[in-house]
Amino acid sequence: MTDTPTSNGSSAARARGLEGALVERIAELAPTLLCVLDVRDRRIVACNRAFVRALGIGDEDALERGWETLISRIHPEDLGASPAHLEQLRAAKDGEPLEGSLRARSTGGVERTFALRCVVLERGDDDAAVRQILVSAEDITERKRREMELQKNEALLQAFLEHMPAMMFAKDSDSRYVVANAQFDRFMGMGPQSITGKRDHDILPEDIVSRVKAADDEVRNTGIATAFEESVPHPTEGMKQFYSVKFPVRGPGIPAGTIGGAAIDITAIKQAEAERQEAQQAIIAAQQATIRELATPLMPIAHGVLVMPLIGALDPERASRIIEALLDGVGAHQATIAIIDITGVRSADAHVAGVLLQAARAVKLLGARVVLTGIQPAIARTLVDLGVDWQGLVTEATLRGGIDYALRSRVRRGGPVPG
Repeated sequence: MTDTPTSNGSSAARARGLEGALVERIAELAPTLLCVLDVRDRRIVACNRAFVRALGIGDEDALERGWETLISRIHPEDLGASPAHLEQLRAAKDGEPLEGSLRARSTGGVERTFALRCVVLERGDDDAAVRQILVSAEDITERKRREMELQKNEALLQAFLEHMPAMMFAKDSDSRYVVANAQFDRFMGMGPQSITGKRDHDILPEDIVSRVKAADDEVRNTGIATAFEESVPHPTEGMKQFYSVKFPVRGPGIPAGTIGGAAIDITAIKQAEAERQEAQQAIIAAQQATIRELATPLMPIAHGVLVMPLIGALDPERASRIIEALLDGVGAHQATIAIIDITGVRSADAHVAGVLLQAARAVKLLGARVVLTGIQPAIARTLVDLGVDWQGLVTEATLRGGIDYALRSRVRRGGPVPG
């Protein structure tokens, strides 16, 4: 330690024997800043080399002008708190340390943070006021920086978890929740951190618990993350659909069997998908209905006269639609004559003949007649070869001929004369 001269000019550093020299040597080599301050006379009584290096002044100057240098380096806010700290020291018992921290500029003007321990060495004789104190200071700038960085990261992580729209959680091997974010608490209708410490069977129905446990155990046993869709009951809104991911959580101090999870509510997405599928089915149904209408067109051309032109092949399904459309049209338009034009039918066989005869008989039951037009020579030969009985069925070579026949029949029956 560097000592100040006493009032009688003798040096304060005296030979104290081997033990005293060893203690002084330890103080000199210690990385901790050590000094004795006389707060009444405002001077540094003694200090070690670590203190001198921190101030950036010479050994001789440390005692002569160290007080002014020290005061100029301390942060103004911390310097302003010094009287209060002295009062705390005054109230402390002898030998009882007062701990705190202080910001000061070191050599080069860089601000550092120091952890302080102050102990009263000497008090005044009359008022017990603090006179000399022993100060030890440790540079904790890097430690504080790391602590602040850690606090910042923890705050960021906490904010991330709290504002995450997905439910996030971690469970131990007994399915006890050790971490749960605010979204999870809100979903379960609980207050902040209410789920922590609870198990699945405390908050979920038994059938859901068994399913959740099976998924958890799969992650624990395989050590592989899994993703799946699941249904989870909401306390007031019924079942919700979630896309969930579960994964093993490992690391120092983390108990074996701990798993983490995240679940995103996809109920609205699933509902939208169902609505889109329903709308798509409706569109398909409408398209099919339109195709059926186009495949079996029915056109009223005059009062009591309908025309149904047929094109393409006549399979059993289409034949049923033809008869249905024809009967509906006759009834709706109160038709007396229905013209079926088969000019566009590619070929005729027993099935086609049967369809035409069924249509004619069905229409006749409604009090109307069928006029068959557009019979091609090849089809006529096929129908003759099949021995189809066309008795009572009116036929015309062309659609125009069928229309003329229908109009003449209406005139003979006293129907309106076309203009």
